[in-house]
Amino acid sequence: MTTIYDIAKMAGVSITTVSRVINNSGYVSADTKKRVLDAIEKCNYTPNKTAQALSAGSTFKLIGIVCYNIEDMYYAKAVAVLERELRKYGYDILLSCTGESLEVRQNSVDMLISKNVDAIIFIGSVFAGKTEDVILSASKKLPVFLINAYIKHKNIYCAFCDELKAIKHCVIQAYTKGRKNILFMYDVDTYGSQKKLQGYHEGIKECALNLDERYIIKCSPDIEDAMDAFWRSYKSLTIDAVVCSNDVLAAGALSAARKNNIPVPQKLSIIGYNNSLLSRCFYPALTSLENNVEKLSIFTAQNINRYFSGENAIKKHQIDFELVIRDTFR
Repeated sequence: MTTIYDIAKMAGVSITTVSRVINNSGYVSADTKKRVLDAIEKCNYTPNKTAQALSAGSTFKLIGIVCYNIEDMYYAKAVAVLERELRKYGYDILLSCTGESLEVRQNSVDMLISKNVDAIIFIGSVFAGKTEDVILSASKKLPVFLINAYIKHKNIYCAFCDELKAIKHCVIQAYTKGRKNILFMYDVDTYGSQKKLQGYHEGIKECALNLDERYIIKCSPDIEDAMDAFWRSYKSLTIDAVVCSNDVLAAGALSAARKNNIPVPQKLSIIGYNNSLLSRCFYPALTSLENNVEKLSIFTAQNINRYFSGENAIKKHQIDFELVIRDTFR
């Protein structure tokens, strides 16, 4: 006897998508709908009451979450907030951490779809760029929600902070305090990191400073490595400010400055990014860019509930950033 699971497998979609076609509820692309209807016709399938109950208003209440690395404080906070907020609407989560491997990312998405999740959330701009095809493919089968990345496409819903403008703002703020030799530190080669790097370039240009590639350094996402990388640059260059792509690198720069008796912020201003707990655990406390990951996560949970409640989910939601001034910036 053919079941809704057989139809989903044959059409290459989740059973929730099959249910939407059967019940004519929720968004399903024309191509996907045709595949489902063709599978139903081929198998001469007649839905039973259980299958019909899986409408958009009666889903499995399971949301897949894909993140880069749960050990990272940014992703850990996003997942924690998402789980808390989604639970308010009766949803459970299924988490997959992928690292940098494109193959692992595709396998993670395939696994989540096979588990019949109702939607998938991708956390971080790390999933834009090279991973975009994975996201677009997933969006043909179920709704996709992005946190801190923007891809314009049907069935993709985005909430983000403009990372280019955020880093540009940091550079300009350092310049307004008289800093003219501004180092930029980043760790991984991702879409988000490239946006931040572009923001650094634009900030330097707007301040009419000379762009010197020696003032752009890449290091491992580790405090000790960041310490060594910063100190090597500081010994060979004139540096009076450092803008970092995350708080871990900023903590490394601060640790190197303290170890080598560089007065902070008198001779060196340090700006981190993410405004994580780490920024408040070091002395002096780190100035850091708040990109509001908690607000983005709360909004995404609300947007998912809108979608499955039959309301119009918001396709594009941009949130403001804020430079949180603490002791390392003057």
